[in-house]
Amino acid sequence: MSAAWFIDGAYLMKCWNGLHRQDSLDFAKLRSYLEQTYCDQPAGERIEEAYYFNADPEPPTARQNAFHNALAYPPPGGPGLRVKIYWLNKKLLNWPAALGGGPVVHPQSGQQFELVQQKGVDVGLAFHLVRSYARRGWKKLLLAAGDGDFYEVIQSFVEGENVPVWLIGSMGSISEELRPYATGIVQLDQIAAQVSRARPAAAGA
Repeated sequence: MSAAWFIDGAYLMKCWNGLHRQDSLDFAKLRSYLEQTYCDQPAGERIEEAYYFNADPEPPTARQNAFHNALAYPPPGGPGLRVKIYWLNKKLLNWPAALGGGPVVHPQSGQQFELVQQKGVDVGLAFHLVRSYARRGWKKLLLAAGDGDFYEVIQSFVEGENVPVWLIGSMGSISEELRPYATGIVQLDQIAAQVSRARPAAAGA
Protein backbone atom coordinates (compact mmCIF):
# COMPACT_ATOMS: atom_id res chain seq x y z
CA MET A 1 0.00 0.00 0.00
CA SER A 2 1.15 3.55 -0.67
CA ALA A 3 0.21 7.15 0.00
CA ALA A 4 0.47 10.37 -2.00
CA TRP A 5 1.49 13.83 -0.77
CA PHE A 6 0.54 16.89 -2.81
CA ILE A 7 1.40 20.49 -1.90
CA ASP A 8 0.11 23.84 -3.08
CA GLY A 9 3.33 25.68 -2.17
CA ALA A 10 1.88 29.19 -1.93
CA TYR A 11 -0.94 27.95 0.30
CA LEU A 12 1.29 25.96 2.65
CA MET A 13 3.80 28.80 3.07
CA LYS A 14 0.98 31.28 3.72
CA CYS A 15 -0.27 29.00 6.51
CA TRP A 16 3.24 28.67 7.95
CA ASN A 17 4.00 32.39 7.80
CA GLY A 18 0.67 33.03 9.50
CA LEU A 19 2.06 31.29 12.59
CA HIS A 20 4.62 34.13 12.97
CA ARG A 21 7.36 31.77 14.04
CA GLN A 22 11.07 32.56 14.03
CA ASP A 23 11.98 29.23 12.40
CA SER A 24 11.35 27.69 8.97
CA LEU A 25 9.21 24.82 7.78
CA ASP A 26 11.35 21.73 7.19
CA PHE A 27 9.74 19.73 4.37
CA ALA A 28 11.82 16.63 5.09
CA LYS A 29 10.65 16.63 8.71
CA LEU A 30 7.08 17.18 7.55
CA ARG A 31 7.30 14.17 5.24
CA SER A 32 8.73 12.07 8.06
CA TYR A 33 5.96 13.20 10.42
CA LEU A 34 3.25 12.38 7.88
CA GLU A 35 4.65 8.92 7.18
CA GLN A 36 5.04 8.11 10.88
CA THR A 37 1.57 9.38 11.77
CA TYR A 38 -0.62 8.44 8.80
CA CYS A 39 1.13 5.52 7.09
CA ASP A 40 1.20 1.95 8.36
CA GLN A 41 4.99 1.71 8.32
CA PRO A 42 5.24 -1.81 9.82
CA ALA A 43 3.17 -2.98 6.84
CA GLY A 44 5.51 -1.20 4.44
CA GLU A 45 3.21 1.72 3.71
CA ARG A 46 4.93 4.98 2.81
CA ILE A 47 4.60 8.08 0.64
CA GLU A 48 5.43 6.98 -2.91
CA GLU A 49 4.18 10.01 -4.85
CA ALA A 50 5.08 13.54 -3.66
CA TYR A 51 4.55 16.76 -5.61
CA TYR A 52 5.08 20.47 -4.92
CA PHE A 53 3.30 23.11 -7.05
CA ASN A 54 3.94 26.84 -7.17
CA ALA A 55 4.14 29.82 -9.54
CA ASP A 56 6.98 32.19 -10.40
CA PRO A 57 7.57 35.04 -12.87
CA GLU A 58 10.37 32.96 -14.44
CA PRO A 59 9.56 29.24 -14.02
CA PRO A 60 12.64 27.88 -15.86
CA THR A 61 14.94 29.88 -13.58
CA ALA A 62 12.94 29.13 -10.43
CA ARG A 63 13.25 25.38 -10.96
CA GLN A 64 17.02 25.70 -10.58
CA ASN A 65 17.15 27.74 -7.37
CA ALA A 66 18.51 26.29 -4.14
CA PHE A 67 15.12 26.04 -2.41
CA HIS A 68 13.49 24.02 -5.18
CA ASN A 69 16.59 21.85 -5.57
CA ALA A 70 16.42 21.09 -1.85
CA LEU A 71 12.76 20.12 -2.15
CA ALA A 72 13.65 17.56 -4.82
CA TYR A 73 16.44 15.93 -2.77
CA PRO A 74 15.38 12.34 -2.04
CA PRO A 75 14.61 10.98 1.44
CA PRO A 76 15.83 10.54 4.06
CA GLY A 77 18.00 13.63 3.58
CA GLY A 78 15.28 15.58 1.76
CA PRO A 79 11.54 15.54 1.17
CA GLY A 80 11.75 13.97 -2.30
CA LEU A 81 9.22 16.27 -3.93
CA ARG A 82 8.66 16.53 -7.67
CA VAL A 83 8.65 20.29 -8.21
CA LYS A 84 6.22 21.80 -10.72
CA ILE A 85 6.55 25.56 -11.32
CA TYR A 86 3.98 27.51 -13.33
CA TRP A 87 3.84 31.09 -14.56
CA LEU A 88 2.97 33.94 -12.21
CA ASN A 89 0.93 36.58 -14.02
CA LYS A 90 1.04 40.28 -13.15
CA LYS A 91 -1.54 42.71 -14.50
CA LEU A 92 -1.94 46.44 -13.86
CA LEU A 93 -5.45 47.26 -12.64
CA ASN A 94 -7.69 49.74 -14.43
CA TRP A 95 -11.19 50.93 -13.65
CA PRO A 96 -14.00 49.64 -15.92
CA ALA A 97 -15.05 52.03 -18.68
CA ALA A 98 -18.44 52.44 -16.96
CA LEU A 99 -16.59 53.95 -13.99
CA GLY A 100 -14.52 56.29 -16.10
CA GLY A 101 -11.61 54.01 -16.98
CA GLY A 102 -8.02 54.85 -16.08
CA PRO A 103 -5.60 53.22 -13.66
CA VAL A 104 -6.47 52.13 -10.12
CA VAL A 105 -3.91 53.94 -7.97
CA HIS A 106 -2.94 54.19 -4.32
CA PRO A 107 -4.52 57.35 -2.84
CA GLN A 108 -1.28 58.51 -1.23
CA SER A 109 1.61 57.21 -3.34
CA GLY A 110 -0.16 57.36 -6.69
CA GLN A 111 1.28 53.96 -7.59
CA GLN A 112 -0.93 51.84 -9.82
CA PHE A 113 -2.24 48.67 -8.20
CA GLU A 114 -1.13 45.36 -9.66
CA LEU A 115 -3.04 42.07 -9.68
CA VAL A 116 -0.81 39.05 -9.16
CA GLN A 117 -2.27 35.65 -10.10
CA GLN A 118 -0.98 32.11 -10.19
CA LYS A 119 -1.51 30.68 -13.66
CA GLY A 120 -2.05 26.96 -13.92
CA VAL A 121 -1.18 25.83 -10.39
CA ASP A 122 -4.69 24.64 -9.45
CA VAL A 123 -5.23 22.98 -12.81
CA GLY A 124 -1.76 21.40 -12.72
CA LEU A 125 -2.25 20.06 -9.20
CA ALA A 126 -5.66 18.57 -10.04
CA PHE A 127 -4.33 17.05 -13.28
CA HIS A 128 -1.34 15.41 -11.60
CA LEU A 129 -3.54 14.16 -8.75
CA VAL A 130 -5.80 12.29 -11.15
CA ARG A 131 -2.88 11.12 -13.32
CA SER A 132 -0.89 9.92 -10.32
CA TYR A 133 -3.83 7.95 -8.93
CA ALA A 134 -4.53 6.37 -12.31
CA ARG A 135 -0.90 5.19 -12.53
CA ARG A 136 -0.17 4.25 -8.93
CA GLY A 137 -3.53 3.61 -7.27
CA TRP A 138 -2.35 4.91 -3.90
CA LYS A 139 -4.63 4.30 -0.93
CA LYS A 140 -4.23 7.55 1.05
CA LEU A 141 -3.91 11.22 0.11
CA LEU A 142 -2.14 13.88 2.17
CA LEU A 143 -3.05 17.24 0.61
CA ALA A 144 -1.65 20.66 1.56
CA ALA A 145 -4.27 22.83 -0.14
CA GLY A 146 -7.34 24.71 0.97
CA ASP A 147 -8.96 25.99 -2.21
CA GLY A 148 -12.58 25.02 -2.74
CA ASP A 149 -11.83 24.55 -6.44
CA PHE A 150 -10.40 21.13 -5.53
CA TYR A 151 -13.55 19.84 -3.88
CA GLU A 152 -14.91 17.90 -6.87
CA VAL A 153 -11.61 16.08 -7.39
CA ILE A 154 -11.39 15.29 -3.68
CA GLN A 155 -15.04 14.26 -3.61
CA SER A 156 -14.39 11.76 -6.39
CA PHE A 157 -11.49 10.20 -4.49
CA VAL A 158 -13.42 9.97 -1.21
CA GLU A 159 -16.81 8.86 -2.53
CA GLY A 160 -15.85 7.14 -5.76
CA GLU A 161 -12.54 5.48 -4.87
CA ASN A 162 -12.81 5.23 -1.06
CA VAL A 163 -9.50 7.09 -0.62
CA PRO A 164 -9.16 8.81 2.78
CA VAL A 165 -7.86 12.38 2.57
CA TRP A 166 -6.01 14.38 5.21
CA LEU A 167 -5.82 18.14 4.61
CA ILE A 168 -2.70 19.95 5.79
CA GLY A 169 -2.80 23.63 6.76
CA SER A 170 -4.92 25.67 9.13
CA MET A 171 -8.59 25.24 9.89
CA GLY A 172 -9.45 28.83 9.03
CA SER A 173 -7.79 28.65 5.60
CA ILE A 174 -9.40 25.43 4.38
CA SER A 175 -12.52 25.92 2.28
CA GLU A 176 -15.79 24.81 3.82
CA GLU A 177 -16.40 22.92 0.56
CA LEU A 178 -13.33 20.74 1.21
CA ARG A 179 -13.77 20.08 4.93
CA PRO A 180 -16.64 17.56 4.68
CA TYR A 181 -14.46 15.20 2.64
CA ALA A 182 -11.48 15.24 5.00
CA THR A 183 -10.74 12.23 7.17
CA GLY A 184 -8.80 14.70 9.32
CA ILE A 185 -7.05 18.06 9.37
CA VAL A 186 -3.29 18.23 9.99
CA GLN A 187 -3.07 21.64 11.64
CA LEU A 188 0.36 23.22 11.28
CA ASP A 189 0.13 25.17 14.51
CA GLN A 190 -0.20 21.89 16.44
CA ILE A 191 2.84 20.20 14.86
CA ALA A 192 5.06 23.22 14.13
CA ALA A 193 7.72 22.32 16.72
CA GLN A 194 8.10 18.86 15.16
CA VAL A 195 8.46 20.02 11.55
CA SER A 196 10.57 23.17 11.88
CA ARG A 197 14.24 24.08 11.66
CA ALA A 198 16.23 27.15 12.61
CA ARG A 199 16.49 29.86 9.97
CA PRO A 200 19.98 30.24 8.50
CA ALA A 201 21.98 33.10 9.99
CA ALA A 202 21.89 36.24 7.86
CA ALA A 203 25.04 36.95 5.87
CA GLY A 204 27.43 39.09 7.89
CA ALA A 205 25.57 38.46 11.13
